[in-house]
Amino acid sequence: MATATAADEGGLRSRASTPSLVPSASESSISDYEERLGPHKNGTDARPAQLRRSSSLRDIAGSTAFQRRLSRQSSLSWGHKPSPLIGASCFLFLLPIPLMIRACCPVSAGLLGCVTVSSYLSDHVYTGLESWAHTFDRATAPLAFTSCLYSVYSHCGVWWAISSCAAVVCHVLANYYSKQGQYERFVIWHSLWHVVGVGLIVVCFALNGVVGQCWEGTGWEQFFP
Repeated sequence: MATATAADEGGLRSRASTPSLVPSASESSISDYEERLGPHKNGTDARPAQLRRSSSLRDIAGSTAFQRRLSRQSSLSWGHKPSPLIGASCFLFLLPIPLMIRACCPVSAGLLGCVTVSSYLSDHVYTGLESWAHTFDRATAPLAFTSCLYSVYSHCGVWWAISSCAAVVCHVLANYYSKQGQYERFVIWHSLWHVVGVGLIVVCFALNGVVGQCWEGTGWEQFFP
């Protein structure tokens, strides 16, 4: 009898030590699953591509630079202090629009119209204040600059496109003096950012007499000088 009892206990211990084919709740949890799918020893990431993409998008959306780009806050430390010089220079973006239309660059012409409005609102009307205008301008200005740079390059050549670096230098210096809290110098260089950028486009297209092919055969090309 004692022998039978010992055999039964030995069988129970044997069955208890046998691994189960059904995972427990902790073994089948999502967190443990993701942990097991983490980076391998060789540095590769074994997570599914969809998980990696969603993680990358969250990282981008949560980055400081991305949030600053979409922020309604002004980057100027001195508050609401509009400058008539900067406000007037915003309307210079209207000057290249006829030249862009003549060169068959409707996207650049449209973006220049948008940036005229966005820059005037952000740089003058709501300068130093919280406003959606800052988000609008931060989104529109890079698009307008990139489009105009491509138009200059495609119609006038690489050297005219390289000359746009002069406008970028003005923009960098304006940002530098903004961070230094030097209002007067910021006004000068931010105004020059507008003046030099627009001036290069106007001179480039006017000197080269660019007329786009979209006007050929329409009868309108005779009105262009």
